[in-house]
Amino acid sequence: MPTPKDGESPAAAVPWVVETCVAGRVVLPTGETVSRDDFHGWIWEQATALLGINEGSVTAADAAAQGLVASALVVDAAAAPADRDWVAKIPVACAEWWFADETAARAAADLVAGVRGCEVRGIRATTPVDHAAAARSEFGPIAVAAFGVIRPAWEEGVAGVAPDGSATIYIEPGLGFGTGLHATTQLCLEALAGWHRGGRRLGRVLDFGSGSGILGIASAVLGAARVDAVEIDDRAHPAVSANATRNGVAERVVVTSHLPAESAPYDLIVANIVAPVLVEHAAALCRRLQAGRGCLVLSGLLADEVPLVADRYAAEIGRRPLVRERDGWHCLTFALD
Repeated sequence: MPTPKDGESPAAAVPWVVETCVAGRVVLPTGETVSRDDFHGWIWEQATALLGINEGSVTAADAAAQGLVASALVVDAAAAPADRDWVAKIPVACAEWWFADETAARAAADLVAGVRGCEVRGIRATTPVDHAAAARSEFGPIAVAAFGVIRPAWEEGVAGVAPDGSATIYIEPGLGFGTGLHATTQLCLEALAGWHRGGRRLGRVLDFGSGSGILGIASAVLGAARVDAVEIDDRAHPAVSANATRNGVAERVVVTSHLPAESAPYDLIVANIVAPVLVEHAAALCRRLQAGRGCLVLSGLLADEVPLVADRYAAEIGRRPLVRERDGWHCLTFALD
């Protein structure tokens, strides 16, 4: 949906939309040539009653089809580096400019008439859409083999473990990577549940690259006494804290941007992130693992990335991992007992 301007919400009125196609370079009425981003910044300054600009999105599959990336398999767009701004790489991208009323919309269309690099395709009235409600209607309970069920945060109920060992947790979708839908998340949940059901200790847990906090929160619900949730993007920290509170484990989940200083070792370390980050932090993660009886779970790996990561960690730990696969994604489990 459009980005709000000056605290306004597109849902607060009946918006009017100016449909445009904008080239990568645009010539302003002043004669200055600017980038598409700078052109939209100019629109923000020049137009009145502008509620937001929606530049759309490009899926990983579409990006691969257009040659923008080599593969359609991406762990998570929200956690992706800046070079995955695929819209910016499209020569001509469609955009919607949302205005509070018809007069403002038509004035903006007149403002850019004749501007080289910007074509106005149409002006239309629309009605507000409750995007949050629409998203909620598409997100239901997710059953994960060997673990239990992940439910939307807005459902009633209390997180916990049933007598048969199956767990129930509640996660708000869209607040960082990890709703339970992705194969990498499910593989990690199954691994930590298997470790727990085997009677192993879940005293201290490190969730490295926590995203929504789902894996650390699941560990706490299963009984972990302390979870360090490390997420470099501090914008996701409130989401982790909110999810921990929803599951009744906030006092046992500590959110941070960096690996904590080395102190007591971890009984379980789980890292569901991209291969280069796993390789970079191999020594640091292995040093923090409980010697002789800890468990290390690594996921987010494609088939051709498994040998490099497995070899790097095996050199540190001294044993080979158990490798599991789902939907093209792989999970490595190093169990030391």
